[in-house]
Order: sequence, then structure tokens, then C-alpha cells
Amino acid sequence: MPPRTSALLVAIIVVLVGGGTGDGVAALVQYSLSSPPTTRRRHDHHRGVATASTPASTVAASDSVVLRLGPIDDLSDYGKEKQTSELDTLVSKREAIRRAKIANTKPDDDAPRIDDMSDEELRAMLRAKEEEQASRGSGGGGKGDDDLLFAMPEFKTKRSSSSTNADRRGLSSGSYGGDVVGGGKADGGGGDDSASTEDDESKGTVFVDWTADYDDENEFHVPNRIGFTVEEWGDAKRGYVDGKLKKKDRALGRFNKSDLKKAYEKLQRSGISLVVTSESYSPLADALINEFHSGCNYGDNAIGPLMGSTFINPWKHALKNRALLPRRGASAIVSAAESACERLGTSSMGLYQIENPRPFYPGGGTSALAEGMLDVISDDHARYVGCVKFLDVRRLAKLQMKLRAGGEFVATNQFDFSLTNRANMGMIAACKKMGITPLCTNVLDGGLATGRYTSTNPTGGEVSKKEGDLGPYPVRKLERLDVLFRVQDGLREKVNRRIGDSLMKFNDSVGGGQAPRINRDVSTTQIAINYVRAKGAVPIVSVTSVRMANELLGCLGWELSEEEVDELDKACKSCGV
Repeated sequence: MPPRTSALLVAIIVVLVGGGTGDGVAALVQYSLSSPPTTRRRHDHHRGVATASTPASTVAASDSVVLRLGPIDDLSDYGKEKQTSELDTLVSKREAIRRAKIANTKPDDDAPRIDDMSDEELRAMLRAKEEEQASRGSGGGGKGDDDLLFAMPEFKTKRSSSSTNADRRGLSSGSYGGDVVGGGKADGGGGDDSASTEDDESKGTVFVDWTADYDDENEFHVPNRIGFTVEEWGDAKRGYVDGKLKKKDRALGRFNKSDLKKAYEKLQRSGISLVVTSESYSPLADALINEFHSGCNYGDNAIGPLMGSTFINPWKHALKNRALLPRRGASAIVSAAESACERLGTSSMGLYQIENPRPFYPGGGTSALAEGMLDVISDDHARYVGCVKFLDVRRLAKLQMKLRAGGEFVATNQFDFSLTNRANMGMIAACKKMGITPLCTNVLDGGLATGRYTSTNPTGGEVSKKEGDLGPYPVRKLERLDVLFRVQDGLREKVNRRIGDSLMKFNDSVGGGQAPRINRDVSTTQIAINYVRAKGAVPIVSVTSVRMANELLGCLGWELSEEEVDELDKACKSCGV
């Protein structure tokens, strides 16, 4: 192997081992990825229904890579101490300059910049800003960092009018209401999906007002505040079978192309149009979306699918594709977005997200990320841009400010959250205060949040696969969550009674007219999904069958009340969740 190639491989290994701290990288390797100079382009808004456009050609500039291995191993002890001392001196000088700058700052600009604030200080600023806005209404604002951060984007979306029965009113128990008036009846049982397909189709589609806005959403509008992901599509390890299925296969949870097509069309026709994919999923997933989209009968859905794709971490991408160097610079993001449009068979996506490029983004860091995201919108590859797994509030706020300076904004931030995994609860609140829509994945926590598995029923009602099989979760863990599962099941019965009472009142008020078709057989799975919606987030659920599509549709038309959400919160806290 040539010496240069060996050196490059050593550099990549050291960068990956260094993790998020960068200490290992700074001590062993000076790794410089210089970004080719680019000309800043004007970023125009591209909103409304996507139209075909010719993507701007991207000129691939030659990237210069400079690799310098530091002579640390060849230094004597005195040399190492001297080098460390010089580094400490340099750090001290920079700190002194920073303090002097702050000391000489005018009183009006005495507030620290967001770049210099810790996560704790930023959260305190978020709370203070919320209290200030509550005391003076929406309020005005200056031109400081916090005003750029909290300024909500104007509502200027030009959405197509829907041909649905928008004048029909739904039943709502919470504050989200909207004009949703129906949901497919959730089939909580198992069995053969193909056997019940005719029954599912005979229920028809539900009536949805596709243009209903929510008070706390930004310009990026997700119909009915729910979406689905295709992470399992085309993946044989996740149960996908290329061909016909036998009864035994369905009992094992396997699915095929026919199942996916029926589920996709049912969701798109019935009010759930956001479909999320990623480069990290099976290549067949995007191909299936392309095929289903071109041949789908969208019915009353005049807007069509709201497609979202993801630019994955460049270091993961390099390992996955065995590339010598990771993707870098703003041009890599634009090129990846263009490729995603080609795979999905669309001229412009509704949303393009950037996964957290930790430990850092090669070729410009956060500035390159912002530049690439702005160019994606300018080139009309996507109407909105967002983030994935940006759990550092300060880093997310910095990216938001850079996009706002360019006339755009971070529309979404996608991360895990569920009834049984509330570790990112604070991130939902932070996103809402920054005008960012939280998209929550793994909302069923691998099945744990469904309430199906309990300490008294650890297998979830399924036959044990072998002797001694006690289900997918330790019994001790299920025992710890017993209180939560009991409350969840109690709310299921309570919500069903409430919906029934509301429908009776509706019949009385209209003189015996036909009541809206609302799901009257709410399951614990739907309680878990609507809990995420009640928190102000958009749940993104994996769908591989008509049965699961019906579970999602059964979440429409009703919400958890504040008292019911409070019951679940208290149960979670009592269980240590």
C-alpha cells in the first residue's frame, strides 16, 4: 500500500476514534480539509406546489487534502512539556482577548452571544424569553441573537385548495382541533392482512381538511400532525419478502410489496401524507415510493405526498460506502438532495433534513451546513430544510440563526421520543420556542409503549417461540412500568366513552343527521401515538401493513385532553420515565 494511502487511512481512523471531543484528533493528527471557494448565491423562496425545474449543474472542484502527522512521538519529555506550555499560553491569550472584548462592550450589547453560552445559560434564556413574550403578547423585537432565534417565520405558504368536504366539522377534546372529521378504525388484532383487505377498503376514505393550520406550527405544514417512515421497506432483515407470502410468514410479521402499496395508498388518501425516508435506508425504499407515487390514486388529496429525505452523517456515509474521504462542503449537500429527488421521482421534495454530522462537518462546519441548506432551497430541490438528531441546543440555535440570516429557517428537528422514553422532552420545548417543528421517531419505543407487553402478559398474547421464552422485554422492566400501563389502558376506555358521548350529542344537535366517522375503538397504541401529538410534536411511525395504517388513521379526529395528558405524565414520573 502506498505511504500516502496508509497515512490517509490512519487519519480517518484517528478522527473516528476521537469522537465528539476532538482531543484525540488534536493530539495526534492535524487534519485539514480545505473547502473550495464558492460564490454566495441569492436564496429565493420556492413555496407552494412543487413544479418541475432544471437542477443547476454542479461543478466539481478539486479538493486539496493536506495531511500532517505531528512529530509528538519523536519529542523528548522536555519538548513535550514545552509544546504543552506554548499551547496553554496561546489559550490564555485568547481567553484574555475575549474577556477584554467583553469588558469594553457597550452596555446595550452586554448580553453574551449565543455562541459563547452554555446549554444551561441558553435554556435559562429560553425560559426568560417565554415569560417576557407571555407578559407582553407576541411582542416586538430588536436585532440581537435572541430576536433572530425566537422570531417566528411568517405564514406565507401557498397551499392548494382541497376538494374535500372541508365544511364538515370534527370532534375535538384538545386544543389542536382543526377540521379533521374521521379516522380509520384501528384493527388492534393480528391475523392475515390480506384476509381483511376487502373490509378495510370498504370503509372508504376519511374526510380531511388538508389546509388546516395549527396555532403553534411554523410555515412547514404537516396535515393532521402525523407521518410515517419507510425505514423497514425493502429490508429483508426487517421482514421484507420479495414475492408472495404464506400464512406462516404473516404470523411472523413479514410483509411484501403488495402490503406496502396498499398501506401507502390508504394513508395518502385518508389524511396522512408525510412520508419520511433517508439515504441510510434500503435503496429499494426510495424506488418503491417512486413507483407507488406514480401509480397512486390520491382521491381527495389534491396536494399529493409530502416527501422528506435525509442527508446522513458524512462519516457514516463514508464507512457505509467504503469511501476514502467523507463528503464535504455545501456542494455535497446540494448534490445529495438532487440525487434524492431523482430516486423519489419528483422535481422537488417537501422537506430535506441534515443528520447531525458529529464530530464535525468537513469543509466548513456549521457555515457550510447552512450554505448547503440554503442552496437546496434556492435550487428548488426542497421547499423546506430541517435537522436530524441535533440534540445540542446551542448548535441548533446557531444553525437557526445562520439560516434566518439567509432568509430561511430550520423547519424541523427529528429525534426519538415516546411515552416510555421521554429523555428528549426538553428538546421538544426548545424546538417549539425556536419556531422548529419536532418530528419524533420511535414513538412506540420498539413496541414497549404500545402497552401490549405487561408483567402479567410479557409475550403480548403471542405464543412463546420456545420453552422459557418470556417475551422481548425483561419482566422486571415491565413490572416497573405497571402503573403507566394501567393508566394507559384506563385512558383507552375513558377516551372511547368520551367519543361515544360526543357522537350522541352531535346526532342530537343536527336532528338525527349522520355523525362524523370517528374511531370508536381506540387502542393503547393510539393512546401512545396521540400522547406525542399532544406534546406538540409530529409522530413518525413505521408502517408496513394495512393493519398499521389503520392504527395511524385511528388517531385522527380525536385528541387527548390536558387532564388525560397530565395523568400519563404523572404515571411516567412515578415509574421513573
